[in-house]
Amino acid sequence: MRLTSVLILTILAMSFTSVNGVGVRAQDLPRAVIAVLNYAKILHASDAAKDVSRQIRQYRESFQAEIQADEIRLRGVETDLKRQRHVLSPAAYEKRRQDFREQVIAAQKRGQKQKTQLDQALKGAMDQIQGAVIPIVKTLTETKGFTLVVDKTQVLFANKALDITDDVMLHLNQELRTITVPKPQ
Repeated sequence: MRLTSVLILTILAMSFTSVNGVGVRAQDLPRAVIAVLNYAKILHASDAAKDVSRQIRQYRESFQAEIQADEIRLRGVETDLKRQRHVLSPAAYEKRRQDFREQVIAAQKRGQKQKTQLDQALKGAMDQIQGAVIPIVKTLTETKGFTLVVDKTQVLFANKALDITDDVMLHLNQELRTITVPKPQ
């Protein structure tokens, strides 16, 4: 992985040596002013992200209660079915057993649908946070003269002074404290 990164950087560096057949010298390039952003921290610890997590947790708990109610109901149906096995005719028993299977499959599909909807709601909310973060980073880049902002996960080592995460978080918390996550149906 590191070798691949080194190769890519080498290729990029080599591509700057010639542009349209004209050599580019190091002094012709703009001075690099780098900033580091811990994007994962923003998506976890910002006020908006905490609000999203709270809402998603509430929806998940509600769905879990529905799933548990389905499980209890289905266990009851299964118990009744087992008790009636010797009382019912084979055809009637098979019909009820098939109905039970269909109820189980329907409950599983509801659970999967709820999970998918919850995942989509979470993604939509996180996209809103990202949509707010990008202009903040762009503004900081322009006002502070950064020429490159990299995610902390892509940096092996950086001086703490290069980290703009707290500045971005401060601005984000001022601009976007909450996000309404629509309840999945």
